[in-house]
Amino acid sequence: MTEYEIRTKRDDMPEGYVGKVYKWAHDEKAAALLLLKKRPDPSGRCVFKRGGTGQIISITEVKN
Repeated sequence: MTEYEIRTKRDDMPEGYVGKVYKWAHDEKAAALLLLKKRPDPSGRCVFKRGGTGQIISITEVKN
């Protein structure tokens, strides 16, 4: 398994806020699904498990 850093922008937070979450998963797609209730729509908008909507900015692998 690999550790991934996921940066998100949420609609319920002030403008300019960027959230950062670290998740362990087999690949980037699996890491993103750990945060979401369902897959993002084609425009990139998504619904997070803890409520609220927003967008995933980036998913990067953490190198130690």
